[in-house]
Amino acid sequence: MSEIQLHKIDLNLLATFEALIEEGSVAAAADRLALTPSAVSHALGRLRVQFDNPLFVRVGGKMQPTPQALLLAAEVAPVLRGLRRALKPAEPFDPATSDRVFRIGLHSSPTFMAQTTALIQSTAPNAMVDWVAIRQSGQNDLVDGLIDLLHVGGRTHLFDGIQSVDLEPATFFSFVRKGHPAAKNWSVETASQYRYLQVAVEDNGGGAPIEKEHRLLNRPRTLGGKVPDFALIGVMLAATDFIATQPSFVIEEMWKRYDLEVLEPVAAPEDFPMRFAWSARNASDPANSWLRNTVIGAYTEHQADINRQLHAVAIPLKG
Repeated sequence: MSEIQLHKIDLNLLATFEALIEEGSVAAAADRLALTPSAVSHALGRLRVQFDNPLFVRVGGKMQPTPQALLLAAEVAPVLRGLRRALKPAEPFDPATSDRVFRIGLHSSPTFMAQTTALIQSTAPNAMVDWVAIRQSGQNDLVDGLIDLLHVGGRTHLFDGIQSVDLEPATFFSFVRKGHPAAKNWSVETASQYRYLQVAVEDNGGGAPIEKEHRLLNRPRTLGGKVPDFALIGVMLAATDFIATQPSFVIEEMWKRYDLEVLEPVAAPEDFPMRFAWSARNASDPANSWLRNTVIGAYTEHQADINRQLHAVAIPLKG
């Protein structure tokens, strides 16, 4: 038999073949497909020509598939099932009944994470929110479908197949313990007398952005300690004379819990880009669209609110 020319195959013929295999007669297949028996017979004739095989023969008054037809049926059935799934219109997403697991990659920001989880639960009570730590493999995880949404800071190049939305640039403030001597006379000179606390994730291989700003302004800072996660900033500052300069969205819970002083930073990036990113494969998925709208809206509101609060109490830099 010569090679089948796929571009010449009519998918309707395969659907007719499936009905003939499952129903066992032209009349029953015609009823199932809402066609006339003559239309089904004509389709069967075309299939016989295409496959150079009778496909069905009459035995004892019944149509019986040939061995070639049985082999073809085994291959065609899963293909047609896959096509039906692929072509089926997407079902509307109903957060009230969904039990989806949503995975969001984000550096530790306890207040935002708690508030957003509560917001999601208020609308989707059966859904689960899995906050995933940012890792080097974050973009690969996004592409592979291991996470749904990824918070991206800095000018990181996004892989092909990833879409994103720009957020307001991060706003930075400096923080020290309550009663810190530097807060009484906050200036560049005062700041130079104390050492800084750095979060290790600030440096993604290209140098910490805050360190770059200090060099640019010729206001060198000396590191006194490093911690692996933003959630450790508050307790470290409360116990030391370190200064920490951090983006506002990660600090609200620690600022309030440890009653930290807020300072205008000696040096900090003013246009540090922030984005939320997702796999292009999920761009039109109703559940992912709902998640993006919910989380991005909550983030935008949280960022604006904490910035207002911190600006209102920040001690200005003298000189």
